[in-house]
Amino acid sequence: MKRLLPVIGLLFLAQPALAQTVTDSDFVLQLNDGSAPQSTTIIPLIDGACYEWRLKLAKAKSAVDVTEIFTLPAPPTSWNGVGSNVTISNDKTTATSALQLSPQDGWISHGWCVATGDPVGGHTVVVKVGDKVLGEFPFIVEKQKTRRPTRQ
Repeated sequence: MKRLLPVIGLLFLAQPALAQTVTDSDFVLQLNDGSAPQSTTIIPLIDGACYEWRLKLAKAKSAVDVTEIFTLPAPPTSWNGVGSNVTISNDKTTATSALQLSPQDGWISHGWCVATGDPVGGHTVVVKVGDKVLGEFPFIVEKQKTRRPTRQ
């Protein structure tokens, strides 16, 4: 019985994180041109264009430990600038991050920015608490379309 009590205590402490309920979500693009952030799943292949997933949690009162799994369609030229909390897969297409996020008005979020050498195509971010998926964010990084001059 003495061994059972610490296990029950740990389960009790873990319950709030595992019991998180998502009430809203968003995926936002912020360009470095001073424009307002916009909800979209199309990200331009422009250095410094940043994108962020957002989840609103019903019971978020304190920091939440999440795992973010970010999968690219092909390896980028490099994964420079990733922190020690990030593990890169052997094929260099997936970054798994252990994050502790403090809610602001119930929202947690994390983001990345486009860098030289990033691949175009379908990307996905999956956010989990333990084995529970809180959110899945598929998006496309695409080259900017060039405008043809109009005739006058």
